[in-house]
Amino acid sequence: MRVTNSMVYASVIRNTNDALARYYALNEQNASEKRINRPSDDPAGAATVLALRNHLAALEQYQENIDLASAALAAADDALATVSELITGAKEKAEQGATGTLSAGQREMLAGEVRQLMEQMLVQANTEYMGDSIFAGQNTDGDAYALALAADVSGPTLSGADVASITGDSAHSVRVEFLDSGTVGGAADLGYRWSADGGETWTTATLAAGDTALALGSCSVALASGAVVSGEADAAGQSALVVRPAALYLGDAKDGAVVRHAGSSPVSAAASGVFSARVTVRIDADTTLAGAVAYSYSTDGGASWVAGNSASGGVLTVPGGTLTLAPDGGADLFAGDQFTLVPEQADIAVNISDASPVVINNVGKDIFGGLYQAPGAASADAVPGANLFETMGRLVAALETGDVDGVGQSLEDLDAAQERVLRGAASVGARETTVRNVEAASVLRKEADTRLMSAVEDADLVTLMTRLQAAQTAYTSVVETSAEIMTLSMADLL
Repeated sequence: MRVTNSMVYASVIRNTNDALARYYALNEQNASEKRINRPSDDPAGAATVLALRNHLAALEQYQENIDLASAALAAADDALATVSELITGAKEKAEQGATGTLSAGQREMLAGEVRQLMEQMLVQANTEYMGDSIFAGQNTDGDAYALALAADVSGPTLSGADVASITGDSAHSVRVEFLDSGTVGGAADLGYRWSADGGETWTTATLAAGDTALALGSCSVALASGAVVSGEADAAGQSALVVRPAALYLGDAKDGAVVRHAGSSPVSAAASGVFSARVTVRIDADTTLAGAVAYSYSTDGGASWVAGNSASGGVLTVPGGTLTLAPDGGADLFAGDQFTLVPEQADIAVNISDASPVVINNVGKDIFGGLYQAPGAASADAVPGANLFETMGRLVAALETGDVDGVGQSLEDLDAAQERVLRGAASVGARETTVRNVEAASVLRKEADTRLMSAVEDADLVTLMTRLQAAQTAYTSVVETSAEIMTLSMADLL
């Protein structure tokens, strides 16, 4: 076979380039300390590395969420611990005030201290993290609680539901006693008296016929029209009420629902209750609010319906509560109209792992109690169960009005309220433990991913240096040999 010069030159150039490419590739690995610098170096390995990098990036984001959750829960934990200590202080004051040997002045001093404790509790209940309230459900832009006034009633005829509203403010509890028997808002005047200094002095006033508001100096109490009161001469007992400090919960909760109406019935709709999932209500026949309402409801988005239900008065019973319909330009209900009850949510959850969301906020009313106006309710009512803020308000009133029995009852109620706060703290603590456990697992996963990625893409420097030296020697040899070949001519052969 005849070897031409062009064949020789082509072979020399090819061998030189191949040696240079091997030398360059190994030199690039030496510079980057990576075995894989582009997908073509190892397609399967590059895919593994890319997946691991994506997972590590997700773990970094989870770590940011973990830091957020840890800080928010720590703030809640600190606040609840402080509130528990304040409750202990309030119990000490209540124990002192529960004895009948204290003078009015001593009780006033204790009442002032309890007021300060209550205000400090309110500050803790309004704790914020990074400007967001952590005890107001999803209503993070504002305070969870605000100071307010409430009234406790006594007597044979008057009830708490008869107190429609209270306006103004008062630095001291106000006791009101009715002097006449009769009906609020009726045709006759009703005499009453009130005291803002524990009964040392009294101011006599008259609730005019047709009027419902009791003027009490810096505050006013509106009673429901038609409420029945009994005077001091009534054998059954005198109607009285005490206006005292309270705390109004301003956040949202996991109760109630927003109602969405699809149809042409000229009615308004409101939901009341606690709903764990959406409920859709369908009107099954044309009717009016004054008649019987035939309806069906669905809890699975309309896939199946529970039929055969009937309601009167526009109040429809559904799982979790009621749907109340009222005239809004008309009272007709048309078949096919639907009302969807969308539950209100209060939780703010962040993902701290692939499948571990954690709630970082709290519903303050479920921990501290207070007054709360539920969706669709006409007024704010005391949160049922152990109620810290209501107990503190009643303790203040009992001390300021000389009600020793009331002080003793408040002492018992403080024990229950403290237990409720501690349950809230336990819930926060459990979530903190979850976050710590997930963080520890995340650290281990990050280390494992990093080791695996290093094993796949990192170069073995010892082996690499050996191969690099060999490639350098080979390239040098190829260049030297090629130079000799490339310089041969007919003169060299003579």
